[in-house]
Amino acid sequence: MIELNHSPTQVVKWSLAEQKSVNVDIKRDDLLHPVISGNKWRKLKYLISDAQEKGCSELISMGGNWSNHLHALAYVGKALNLRTRGFVRAHPNQAITPTLEDCQRWGMRLQFCSRQEYAALRQDNHWSRFSEQSPDSYWLSEGGFGQLAIRGVEDIAQEVDEHYDYIFVGCGSGATLCGLSKTFNHSHVVGVAAFSGADYLQESLGKHIGPRDSNWSLDTQHHCGGFAKRNADLDEVISSLELTNSFKLDPVYNGKTFLALQSWLALGKIPSGSKVLVIHTGGLQGTRSP
Repeated sequence: MIELNHSPTQVVKWSLAEQKSVNVDIKRDDLLHPVISGNKWRKLKYLISDAQEKGCSELISMGGNWSNHLHALAYVGKALNLRTRGFVRAHPNQAITPTLEDCQRWGMRLQFCSRQEYAALRQDNHWSRFSEQSPDSYWLSEGGFGQLAIRGVEDIAQEVDEHYDYIFVGCGSGATLCGLSKTFNHSHVVGVAAFSGADYLQESLGKHIGPRDSNWSLDTQHHCGGFAKRNADLDEVISSLELTNSFKLDPVYNGKTFLALQSWLALGKIPSGSKVLVIHTGGLQGTRSP
């Protein structure tokens, strides 16, 4: 059984927002669970239920060396007595990260694959991907992306009473952005891409939530050079916000989300008097050093 904590909404103390007369709140999904934090459980919960209803006993997915998704999936498998397997985009001789060490400790079987093999796996996103080889297996696409994951994210709206003009969230696979866009119809949802070359998401996500600029957009300018890359501007916004607030920010997703929001505020792209909600998607485990 997995017990979850409350995810409160808190005011962000930020001098720049005050100067611009913009109210910024943060939804603390990082507090949902010590391991399955942020959007990880929201994306997994209906997928896991579907796997159990189908009688599957092995969960299979894919991710990188620091994958929050694989990390959460491995823990869920251990907690629910389900086998887990993770395809990792890395060379088997590379030093194993603390993320993957946790996955192995929780019983996940890791299979390392090349970039070409990983790209091929991205094309297979149906639950029966490995059904012929492993009849009791359940396939979860990268990041858990899919309609059931999007549905899980939509549940956030049940916990938010106030109206927000803008909602900012870090973006990897795009499932969280899709769920927020579908359920917060009267807000503009901004997905901040955590990696370079994310423009392809404009079209692929549009198939799920309609054309961009309907009530969502993708910020692709604040990835700081690529996935898990960082720079002085990112470090500065993280340290300044952590100094005046009780939350911590990872540099992979949530730090970049605030970096993008800082830019929008500085450029006057958010009108005075607006209310902004930032979704903290967790992932602090990825800040550990190997």
